[in-house]
Amino acid sequence: MAGRASPRRRLLAVALLLATPWTVLLIVRPDGTAVNGLFPLFVLDANAAVEPPLRVIPTWRFFLAGGGIPRNPELWPASILLYFVALASAVAGVVADWEDPRLTGGTLALAGAAGLGVAYSFSHRLAYTPVPVGALLALALAWWYYGPAFRDAVVE
Repeated sequence: MAGRASPRRRLLAVALLLATPWTVLLIVRPDGTAVNGLFPLFVLDANAAVEPPLRVIPTWRFFLAGGGIPRNPELWPASILLYFVALASAVAGVVADWEDPRLTGGTLALAGAAGLGVAYSFSHRLAYTPVPVGALLALALAWWYYGPAFRDAVVE
């Protein structure tokens, strides 16, 4: 059994995580509150105190820049990579009828767990409130759509 839905529905659910911020950061500053959303492909920075107030920064710029990723979220690259492995597996399930639901679900669950680690890495900062939206959704999708494949593997 591959899960609770068709391969197309599972692919749609996994693909929608591209449009979901994995971690939302509420940052309280003296000049106002900034909101950052860490998406798999970009970072959305909304801060009325700077010009322009809304910036979209591609994720690759953080990894190719000399300074690397921002301080603390070392699990961010792992979370993104694991998510894209899960997405590729879900695409293979629709395009070529080849999807190992244990691979898709497992990498999706690991991506969600790494995303929780990213949110946790910001939690010690006094002005930061991390909310792991996409990370929790990834874990929920792994459990809902791919959990039956793991249960079937254990039973067999």
